[in-house]
Amino acid sequence: MQKKSMPYLKIVLGSLAVATGIYYFCAPAQLAAGGISGLAIVIQYLIPRVPISFIVFGLDILMFLIGFIVLGASFGVKSVTSSISIALCMRLFERITPTVPVLSHDTLVILIFGSLFISFGQAVIFNQEASSGGTDIIAKIISKYTHLNIATSLLLADMAVVLLAMGTFGIEKGLYAALGVLMTTTMIDYFISGFSVEKHVMIIPSTEEGASKSRTYILETLGRGATVYEAKGAYSGECKEVLMTVVDRRQFVLLKQYVREIDPAAFLTVQNLHEVMGEGFRLKN
Repeated sequence: MQKKSMPYLKIVLGSLAVATGIYYFCAPAQLAAGGISGLAIVIQYLIPRVPISFIVFGLDILMFLIGFIVLGASFGVKSVTSSISIALCMRLFERITPTVPVLSHDTLVILIFGSLFISFGQAVIFNQEASSGGTDIIAKIISKYTHLNIATSLLLADMAVVLLAMGTFGIEKGLYAALGVLMTTTMIDYFISGFSVEKHVMIIPSTEEGASKSRTYILETLGRGATVYEAKGAYSGECKEVLMTVVDRRQFVLLKQYVREIDPAAFLTVQNLHEVMGEGFRLKN
């Protein structure tokens, strides 16, 4: 039960971060940096009496209906949960702080912090194999009928919102919004990569005893699997055993310390892996 509910809890927390970035940073500064949130900021400027939470919720419902009609019933419960959670979080903020001043006179500072909250929240949501709806759906429709890839289609959809913001708030705010789209896209990739960094470790022991101890430590103490290769040194011509394993960051620190203690002359290489699937790591159906 806990395993099933944990992804939804993470989606709600990600939605809270997205709502914070929109409500407390981007909306007061009129920074419509693409997406449904950017469109909602423009609409609220034109219809100030309507709460932005209602606008976001209404636009998300509209996008899901369009997606259902054009693309079919391909949108999961997780994505709907994300969209509803963002709107509810913003509604909560409206009740707690009905009026939000611009937190800084430096627009770039507001843009950076707003983008940080939004990109972190969206990365959490994407990491749970969900989306926040909105322009993601428009991007899929563009991709379906133009054969452009999703990334290009999403950029086109977001830039259309930026152009609308430029016409509403002026060129300067529009340029900041365009910068916000680029920043958010870049930071989402960074956060997603940072959530799941594993270490690919290759060890070339200097002795047979070092190879045996390292192999035993990986299998029995760390509880990880390993692959053994037979390799021949190009210069020495010696045949040696090479160990390859994948461990998390904490286990890597322990492994590195252990190898240094039992075989200081061992050769060790390390690479960062941003996605690992298989037994002991993430499993996908």
